[in-house]
Amino acid sequence: MKVEIKICGINTKESAVASHGAKYIGFVFCEDSPRFIQPDIVKTIIPYLRRSQKTVGLFVNEKIDLIKKITLDLELDMIQLHGDEDEGFIRKLKLLTNRKIIKAIPIKTVEDVKIFEEFKNSCDMILFDTKTNNQFGGTGTSFDWELLKNFKTSKKWMLAGGLNINNIKEALKAAKPDIVDISSGVEKERGMKCEEKIRNFIKYVGKI
Repeated sequence: MKVEIKICGINTKESAVASHGAKYIGFVFCEDSPRFIQPDIVKTIIPYLRRSQKTVGLFVNEKIDLIKKITLDLELDMIQLHGDEDEGFIRKLKLLTNRKIIKAIPIKTVEDVKIFEEFKNSCDMILFDTKTNNQFGGTGTSFDWELLKNFKTSKKWMLAGGLNINNIKEALKAAKPDIVDISSGVEKERGMKCEEKIRNFIKYVGKI
């Protein structure tokens, strides 16, 4: 099976169109992020996506009522949690929204990978990202993909963290994820996507 692609931090209609070959499109609703986008802007971008694409709202330690409001107002397909949300929070959110939940787990050592066990029953998908101090993803920094070489789960899972067109082949070989999640690797400057880089990445991964 070909690996699927998620482009995260989409914030213009041009970058949305360039992302047509990706299965998942991420919108960042964390105000501390350079990729933060207002829900009203997302409303104007969604019509430029293909119906087959899944929209994902990314939140970091956000109030559950606001996550629910944004998710339902925008009719997002999935919710990605990138903070310290626990299993109880996730179960409550699923009940309130009836949406699939992606939980990001920052990893640096093999012990971090085992945190997956805490969420395997409550989450629909796990995303492994680089563990950094006081930052929640989108750092452009990779981790040791060999940490995931023996990782097994019956659910689809995502690999993130410093991926780009130059290292994606090596990352896929080492970790064998179902989905790759790229953000900074397809940007022309921090927080601003490059349409050409997006198209080139999607085309390149499609040939691997």
